[in-house]
Amino acid sequence: MPSKVFSSPIGKKMGMALTGLILYGFLIGHLLGNLLLLKGDGGQAFNAYSEFLINHPLIIPVELLLVVVFLLHVYLAVSVTRENRRARPVGYQATQSVGGRNFASYTMIYSGIIVLVFLVLHLKTFKYGDKAEGTLYDLVSDTFQQTEYLVWYVIAMLVLGAHLWHAFQSAFQTLSVRSDKIRSLGLILCLILALGFGFLPVYLGLLK
Repeated sequence: MPSKVFSSPIGKKMGMALTGLILYGFLIGHLLGNLLLLKGDGGQAFNAYSEFLINHPLIIPVELLLVVVFLLHVYLAVSVTRENRRARPVGYQATQSVGGRNFASYTMIYSGIIVLVFLVLHLKTFKYGDKAEGTLYDLVSDTFQQTEYLVWYVIAMLVLGAHLWHAFQSAFQTLSVRSDKIRSLGLILCLILALGFGFLPVYLGLLK
């Protein structure tokens, strides 16, 4: 059960901001690791990296922590969205008049659902996929030879980019940190993450 700290509207938004930034940090680290796919050594560096993570004594506690953070983020996002909808039309009109909303903010819950579906399929395909006939690199490379999966992956990364763009500036706004530098940094980071993750399957898909 979430703490009572997250029972108030502001507490929920603060919790959603903090958990979102933690997940943001994970994505940055995950992309840095996945860039080893570009090394051109037949997957040796990537496989060594994945084996290091799998055998690290902290991997299970860290994964459990990420699961808790992710589930809490989803819970808070759904709760805040429901409360915002119950507050309409007055709350909606007041927010709209401020002029701070855009397409990404309107569709956050929907882009979040798409990201959730992607995450489930991603874990099923790679973390729990069949590697009996090869390494993780082989599984990743072979999967991205499938046009349908490659297209779905790239589209999901574009959706993730839009979600991250609004999420970053919204999180810092909730934490009372507002500046053009934060907005610019959020745009740069979301582009790096979306384009970085999206480029990898295209690159591997073209290798064979």
